[in-house]
Amino acid sequence: MKALTTTEAIQWCKTADLDITRDDELRYPGSKLYKFFIPIPVAHPEIVMLAREILFFRGESNYSGAMVWLRRWDIGSPQLVHPGWLVLESIRRANGDQRPLDIAPAQSFRDDELVAAHAFLIQIMGFGWVAEFVSSGEYFLHFKHNLQISCTANDAATLKELRNYYQRWEPTDEDPMVVKMAEMERSRRRAAGKLRSR
Repeated sequence: MKALTTTEAIQWCKTADLDITRDDELRYPGSKLYKFFIPIPVAHPEIVMLAREILFFRGESNYSGAMVWLRRWDIGSPQLVHPGWLVLESIRRANGDQRPLDIAPAQSFRDDELVAAHAFLIQIMGFGWVAEFVSSGEYFLHFKHNLQISCTANDAATLKELRNYYQRWEPTDEDPMVVKMAEMERSRRRAAGKLRSR
């Protein structure tokens, strides 16, 4: 286990063939975007289950390590998010790293550090933090602040395999929050149009 600075996290992503856009987002080189979304469950036991499934895409024996990069972990009131920080920083201290999240916001995990990686993913989903999960050069997950996970693959075949793997979590092609906001805007415009026509 190794804590990483932002610069080191960017380097880690580059070794997985990922680019960082001007908007500070991860992406694969090229113009085609292979992506879908899954909701983060609300119930803690389901969060624990999903976190485990994230680690074991293609089977437990295929897990070869990963990197988790916290992008926004200060979402919410300090009284409510500090317990999550304490969990992550305590795991670090137990493994000999004293650096806080604001100095080193990413964490790399070896292939024998499944439990620690699992604990990090549970905190990220439970607290609704924005983060990246990268385990190979084939796909990455972006945990969004609206309790969605964006799953992005480097090609259509991997995306199909990921979608099948996450089928029980009801994947969608569009971010449900964006769809909901667009529907609210359409409803608002319809209501405004009815008021003007009176």
